[in-house]
Amino acid sequence: MTITIVPNLSAAQRAAANQLVAAVEAHDHTYREPYLSNQFNFSLTMPSFFLAYRADQLIGLLSLYTDGGAGTMADVFVLVHPECRRQGVATALWQAAKPVLLANGYTEWEFITEQVFLADYPEFLARTGLQADPETEYQMAAAAAQFPMPKQSPGRIRPLRAADVAALVPLYTAAFADQTPAAARNYLMRAIPDDQTLTYVYVLNQQLIGSCAVDISGVSDYFFSLFISADYQNQGLGTDMVRQIMAVRSAAAPKAFTLGVETNNPAALHVYANAGFKKQTEVVYLICPKKNNH
Repeated sequence: MTITIVPNLSAAQRAAANQLVAAVEAHDHTYREPYLSNQFNFSLTMPSFFLAYRADQLIGLLSLYTDGGAGTMADVFVLVHPECRRQGVATALWQAAKPVLLANGYTEWEFITEQVFLADYPEFLARTGLQADPETEYQMAAAAAQFPMPKQSPGRIRPLRAADVAALVPLYTAAFADQTPAAARNYLMRAIPDDQTLTYVYVLNQQLIGSCAVDISGVSDYFFSLFISADYQNQGLGTDMVRQIMAVRSAAAPKAFTLGVETNNPAALHVYANAGFKKQTEVVYLICPKKNNH
């Protein structure tokens, strides 16, 4: 077994990763896909992808995602081909990735899994020493279909432009309290040129009032960082924005749509349900006890 370490995936590596994702999901009945782009990682140069090969076959993948600097939490996603489990693949991937996190100042991390996986492997937490965070999220999905453009929309969507960023930053930081203006500006500027992520803004009466990003690098189109300004919430505008994006994307590529929402956020659950999304799986974050982090 060999491990290849890269900050970004090539087109061939991304295709192999998607094949691995499909094999794992079919075997485990899981749905949560890894983020296969490095666009929004805090560091664009830190290695983010660790690929385990046996001969020319990709048998394991570990991805790292960090949206903050040293000292913040890192997300770790590990996949191993069902035919190659209990052979030390996941351990080897983690042994390669952990020093990278520590060298870049990350001393806390969480592993992403699903409730169905933990139910099927009840010994997993005891065997690994990990603990499940009580705060979970639902992944919701809408099956691949041709979605019509809403007939009567109060606003309209369009791609994010560089000229939008200044007006969008204060709205973004108000919607996401953990984002500073500098981080928000950096995030939004990165969103413009990448061909693996599309970002749309929602315009009402010639005023920007919201935005949504769509990761198109995986098996499904994944919605994230969606918000409508607080002054315009509870008017159906979030649902309208989502429906418009679904219409545009379904016309371009026949893929399913997915998104994540905290289980204790009924308002967001209502918005997505109205747009046609249904609960697909419950995502669980596994935390290392402090004593095991080093």
